[in-house]
Amino acid sequence: MNKIAVIICVYKNDTFEQFKQMFESLEKQTLKNFDIFVQLDGKIKSDLYSYLDNLKNSSKIVYLGKREENKGFAYSLNELVNIVLETVQYKYIVRMDSDDICMIDRIEKQYKFMEENPQIYVCGGWIEEFNIDDGSSQIIKYPEKNSEIIAHLAKRNPIAHVTTFLRADFFHKVGLYDTSKLNEDLDLWIRALAQGVLFYNIQEVLVKVRTSDDFFSRRKNFKRAVEVMQLKIIATKVFSFGIKGYIYAVLHFILFMSPSWLKSTIYKNLRG
Repeated sequence: MNKIAVIICVYKNDTFEQFKQMFESLEKQTLKNFDIFVQLDGKIKSDLYSYLDNLKNSSKIVYLGKREENKGFAYSLNELVNIVLETVQYKYIVRMDSDDICMIDRIEKQYKFMEENPQIYVCGGWIEEFNIDDGSSQIIKYPEKNSEIIAHLAKRNPIAHVTTFLRADFFHKVGLYDTSKLNEDLDLWIRALAQGVLFYNIQEVLVKVRTSDDFFSRRKNFKRAVEVMQLKIIATKVFSFGIKGYIYAVLHFILFMSPSWLKSTIYKNLRG
């Protein structure tokens, strides 16, 4: 009986080739005892649709949810989480994006860590971003221990959502993703940490993440920028970050709305 459920959302911009590379990185994992749950968030490209159907028919995917209406990322994640929770055999839920690539031993390392550290409910790790346009790459490091993760909230999101390996009980404790949020992961982490849920980041790259030259222009969104600022202000109040927390919140908003070239320069120099 598999204890691990990997959940993946797919939507219209996902491509067959990128999904295939992601799926192959799961097939090559050193620990193979996991089940895969996929939710389609609206209509997707025909070649990818056929590929997913074939995977479902070959039993490599245990659940394939189909929906023609796009309802959003958080909504789709909640659908998958609820389905996994209804199947009580699963002890862990693993997040995976449809266009990223797992390191070959990612699941094994996180599984062993969680088995050895029952007090931890969320385990993440570092990511390696690779630009599909110019071939450049950089490693993004995240703080290790829970106290460091909380302190890091003042500056930026301290957990890479794409690397998370969670106890299924986490969602019983904290609740589901807030579908009204554009930054559903940051909101979830703040709620969890405020309740005393313990986090940990493995100090090595677990997932390779695609970026592109238009990454920053696509993410320039006023509503998203305002929401992040509001979440950081909430975190500042909850965790008593003081004046620096409010300063970081405002600076993040200004950075988020700044020209793409400036955002890219700051991002590359300060985020690694």
